[in-house]
Formats: sequence, C-alpha cells, structure tokens
Amino acid sequence: MSQTQYVEDIDAFLDGLKLPEDEVPICLRGDLQAKFEELERQLLEARRRPDNDSLAGSGGEARRIAEELVALQQEMKSYERVFLLRARTRKEWSDLAKEHPPRKQDAPADFNRDTFPVAALAACSVKPRMSEEKAGVLVDRLTQGQWRTMWQVILDLNGGSGEVPFSRAASEILSSTSRS
Repeated sequence: MSQTQYVEDIDAFLDGLKLPEDEVPICLRGDLQAKFEELERQLLEARRRPDNDSLAGSGGEARRIAEELVALQQEMKSYERVFLLRARTRKEWSDLAKEHPPRKQDAPADFNRDTFPVAALAACSVKPRMSEEKAGVLVDRLTQGQWRTMWQVILDLNGGSGEVPFSRAASEILSSTSRS
C-alpha cells in the first residue's frame, strides 16, 4: 500500500509538472493495407479448410500465407512514421477553442468542427512542429481512419484526468501469479 504524498511546495510541484504526450504511428503506404486485409482473409479461409496438412491449418498453404503476412507487416512497419503529440494546458486549450467558435451545424460541440481540430493538431504536434496550414494539408491527405485515430489521441491528451492510470489486466495477472 502506498502512502499519500501531499503537495507541500506549490513551486516544486509546478516545476515538476509535465503535460501528457502520446505517439501516433501512420503508415505512409496505406495502399499496402488492402493487401494485408486480403492476406488475412485468405489465411482465415486456409485455416478453415479440413484438407490442410496439419493441425489448425498451420501447415502448407496457411503457413505460406502467414509468412507472407509477417513479411508484409515488416514492410509496412518500415514505412511507419510517428507523430509526437503533447497536451496543451487547460487555458491554452480553452483559448484555442474560443478562436474557433461553433456554428449552428456544430452543435452540440463548443467549437467549429472544421477548423478547430486542424488548429488543435498544429498546437499539439511536437514532432514534427507544424503550422495550421500544414496541419490542414496533412488532415486532407490522411484516411478517415488515420485522422480519427489522431484526433482521438488529441482529445484524450487534452481531456484526461491526470491521475495515475490503473491496469485491471496487470493487476489480475499479478494477483493470480502471487497466489500460485
């Protein structure tokens, strides 16, 4: 059990305060995603066929497809680039939203759904740094799924509680192994 550590010195606390960060990987070769999905479909089919030459369809054709899938994953990883994003302070986030007031069609959002996300990306991007103009170009070139992932990270960074997170899975594993 841990002991509660109260803030004794506000200046020391403020000096040690770091804004949360997260990474968003984006594969430059989105064209390979369709190939990956097709190979996954083929692998499922191959594993379902009873004529495979080993248990659970792990031999012959299924093995060949699995090896092709792993090679493709490695190829895709080589084209992956990572964006480093950092939360803004509450005031910075609020001020940025005020610079992009909502229109009627944006309700119930309290910001302009077209301009604010792009401005938020520019404001939160640490690596690479980018202007709103470049952020807009990036958003226009990403797939909807890639943008949804990046936007969700931005929202999570700026809307998180700041509490130390709890992992139920880790806790369950450690408590079950300590009983063994």
